[in-house]
Parts: sequence; C-alpha cells; structure tokens
Amino acid sequence: MTAFKKRFRAFTLVELLVVIAIIGILVALLLPAIQAAREAARRTQCSNNLKQLGIALQNYHDTYKRLPAGCSATGDPWTGGIHRKGSMLVKLLPYVEQTALYDEIDFKRDVTDWIWNNHRWTQIPAYLCPSDPGGNFDRAVSNYGTSMGAQAMSSQGGWCSMYPGNINGPTGHGSTNDPGNISGVFSRFFWSARLNEVTDGTSTTIVMGEIRPNCGDHHRQGWFHGNALWTATTAPINFPTCPGEPQYQASSCFAENNWQTSQGFKSKHPGGAQFVFCDGSVHFINEAINYQTYQYLGARADKNVVGSF
Repeated sequence: MTAFKKRFRAFTLVELLVVIAIIGILVALLLPAIQAAREAARRTQCSNNLKQLGIALQNYHDTYKRLPAGCSATGDPWTGGIHRKGSMLVKLLPYVEQTALYDEIDFKRDVTDWIWNNHRWTQIPAYLCPSDPGGNFDRAVSNYGTSMGAQAMSSQGGWCSMYPGNINGPTGHGSTNDPGNISGVFSRFFWSARLNEVTDGTSTTIVMGEIRPNCGDHHRQGWFHGNALWTATTAPINFPTCPGEPQYQASSCFAENNWQTSQGFKSKHPGGAQFVFCDGSVHFINEAINYQTYQYLGARADKNVVGSF
C-alpha cells in the first residue's frame, strides 16, 4: 500500500498582507454607513423627544390656557430670590412622565436654587438629544430651547453686528414681560403666549428647537434654570460658536458668549436642526434655509406668508 502525504500550503506574507488590506478597505467602506445608521437612529430619538415636548406643551396649554412660563412676573431669572420659579421645562415635568420629581419641588421657594441644591445632576431623558454628548458641565442640561423668534439680539461687548434681528421684537434678548415687544412665543422673563396670539398660524411658528449647551454660555446653565433656554431665530441655524471647532474665535461673532449668535438654535445633526412648531409638529429645517423665511417662522404675528421650507 502506498502512503500519500497531504501537503498543506500556508499563506505567504504577501498574501496575508493582501487579505489584511482587503479587510481594511471593507471596514473603511462600511464604517461611514454604520455611523450614518447610528446618527439616523439618534436623530429619530431626538425627533421623538421634540414630539413628546410638543404634546406636553399642548396638554399644558389645554390646562392653563397659556404656554408654560419661566422665572416670575416680579423679577429677572439671573438674580436669586423667591420670584424664580425655574424654567418652563420645570413646569412640563408632569407632562413628560416626571410627576414624582415635580411633586418634590417646593414652589414657595427659589425653585432654581432648590433644584440646584437637590437635583442639579438629575438628567431628564426627554430633554436630551443623543446626537449631542454635551460637555463637562456641573449640572444637568437640556438640548431644547424656547423660541423668542426674530428677536433683537445685541452682541456681547459689541463684538458682532451680523444678525441684529427684530421682527416685532425690539427688546434686546427678550428681557421683558411685554408681549408687544416679543417676536416669538416666549420671552426671556415670565411672559409666554397663548396659542390664539400666534396669529401667523401654529403650523408655521416655531415654539422650541435644538440647542447645544457647549456652544452658548447661557444654554449650559441647566434645564431647570430660568436663564438657560432663551433662544432666538436671529442667528442662522448651526452658526458656529462652539469652543474647539475650527471657526471658533473668542471675542467675536464666533464665540460661545456672543449672545447674538450663541443664543441661536444648533444641533449635531448634519445639515440642520429639528424644531417643534406651535401645532405640535416636528420638522427638520436645513441650515441653508432662506434667512428671511427662517425669521418668519420664528415670528408669531408678522403677517408674512411662509411657503415651503
């Protein structure tokens, strides 16, 4: 009987390197698709959060006949005192499955201070967009801000004059309780609109939108802080004011403390940001939107007709 030996041919070094190279190419081709799929899922979750906030706002309005206000009618939101009753997101807690936390709050006190001392690290899932990991903050923040519309927005230190704003909103930064001086549906202070005051139509007026706490020195003050959420459509969507990003420049239009541009709506989604409108609908608005059209979407009573956006 003849014995046969099987000879097994091993990979040469060149063949092994070719296989590794092919695997590397495949990974390089697949990685963008995987990242895009993950961002699509994050964007969907972010949209769902805004939808939940839109429903919460509708339910709150049904109960109180007005959108939820921040601060108090008797003082500003940055000075401590019992006039501070927290941000409008504090009032929405029972409508986003956070009744237990809401019932804990002592509304006879300075609510901003009370939450700081008792729940400053308590993050509310419905107030966070998973696309924006945020930054190293000393408190829980929100990725959703209230719209003052096309409000007059002066800059910090006179650094910027690119986007002064003001369609029916002459009071700088919305620091007033006079509805005649507010372009959108929220002021920086206590005032908030009734839906019948949105005469341009609830389906074409922004009520809230995405913000990036790392890109605005007020936006990072916490979801509960009455001085954190005020945001205008005055700055274009995703105007770059984020430290660490290529366009950032201190003491300029591109600084996180230049309120004219930093207190604008921004997201980590490529190409735009998501907004909830006064009728509760959620829309992704491209950052290349016509600037004037964007201002009309912010103003609640400018009488301008808005077409496709």
